[in-house]
Amino acid sequence: MPTGHCSLLFTFLFAAAFQDPGVRTAGGVDPADASAALARYTSEHGDRVVTRGDVALEMAFHLRRKDDGRAACAQLVKSALVRRAAAREGVWPGSTALQARWNELRSQMKAAGRDPDKEPLLRNCPESVLLDYLAVDLAHEQLVRRELSLSKQEQVSPAMLELWVKEARESARIIDDPDQLPIGTAAKLGDDGLPLLDLGMLLLRSSDHAEIDKFVRQVVVLDCIEDTARSEGVEALAEDLRMEIDMRKTMADRDPRFGGLSFEQLLRAQGLTPDWLLQSRVFRAQILQKKVIAKRHPKSQLLARLASDRSGELEQFGARRRLAIVFLRALDEPNAIVPRDFDKALADLAIVSARLAKESFESVARIESDDPGTKMRGGDCGWLQRRSRDLPEPVLAAAFALSSGGVSEPIRADDGCYLVKLMGVEPTLDDDSVIARMREQLVEDYTRELLKEANIRRADGTRLDGNDTTEGRK
Repeated sequence: MPTGHCSLLFTFLFAAAFQDPGVRTAGGVDPADASAALARYTSEHGDRVVTRGDVALEMAFHLRRKDDGRAACAQLVKSALVRRAAAREGVWPGSTALQARWNELRSQMKAAGRDPDKEPLLRNCPESVLLDYLAVDLAHEQLVRRELSLSKQEQVSPAMLELWVKEARESARIIDDPDQLPIGTAAKLGDDGLPLLDLGMLLLRSSDHAEIDKFVRQVVVLDCIEDTARSEGVEALAEDLRMEIDMRKTMADRDPRFGGLSFEQLLRAQGLTPDWLLQSRVFRAQILQKKVIAKRHPKSQLLARLASDRSGELEQFGARRRLAIVFLRALDEPNAIVPRDFDKALADLAIVSARLAKESFESVARIESDDPGTKMRGGDCGWLQRRSRDLPEPVLAAAFALSSGGVSEPIRADDGCYLVKLMGVEPTLDDDSVIARMREQLVEDYTRELLKEANIRRADGTRLDGNDTTEGRK
């Protein structure tokens, strides 16, 4: 076999886009694979299991409209087309050819400096599944060879393979627009549906640990919320779902952060629709959370809390301000990574501040700031509360003393020195709006505590940290 073939397969399997050689479409995903445990956790009903199938379905639903999901769905369709044609033409490869290709693929990976056992696709798949993947790619090659009358010595190029898929798609009745498909279906080839679980298993097998952990947390949270709602007699009715969408539309229209974009436009920017929300288990769970918190913390209780410490509560839940920063990292004892001490950082910021007479704050922040989270946004930190955790207290104190458009003097904090600009001020909120934000915080606290108490353990026994990682200033 020419070595170029194995290089081609190497590219197919491990390119940045999903390059799945096929998931079983006639019999579906192997039940043993889908039911295998990914994690265990503790709930009010005792120890529970998160299966590969649980996580795969959540992945498929939430990634289907994103680039990775669309690429994976295209591969799922391609695999089904190859399987059909291979069965019709009798070109399905035997075990000897598969093992030879598998051995050569591993050798090529090692020669390229890659460890096969660390590749997500190889790590997340049993060898029987990987050999089935290889079988589809080998069959695809043979179909192209037969159609183009190529000899064994002639290589099958990526362009030839792509052309075969394009022509096969054109001759089949394929529907892969999720808005035109029934729930639970990833795509349709004629009258045959490709299950969403098949798509999810492909995404799962191609994911790294961090992505899998994120969806394990999501499944645990959803299960626990639904359990709590049932035990407290709380339901998310169809009317509740529609009311939540209407409320989010209204909030989007009023929120200055969105620059006049409608709720539908914000969803479309993420490849989503209101109908998608109505089908989303996460959306339904969010409503259940809100109803559980409303039952546990009625309005009268929160009004009393607001009255007892109005100024303190407003600092946490009242009107926000939109802030931007220029940040210079500093240490008491500078080193090669952080070359400034605090006196040097303050002096440098004084020079930066003088430049603002001729240059915009945004352009200066893009050039000078050491904060990777805001640098490329011109220093923009977004809309923050007075007691936000996103900026140090001295910076927030200075920011909330500024007039709109004002820029502070250089400020020293524990991690470095700052200039802060007040870019906008949110209108004063009425009590109902403040209470709504108080409940949002209660929901966040509830979710955080839920994950902590769940004590999630991966299948190998290691503990999965309950707090999801988020991007922010380091």
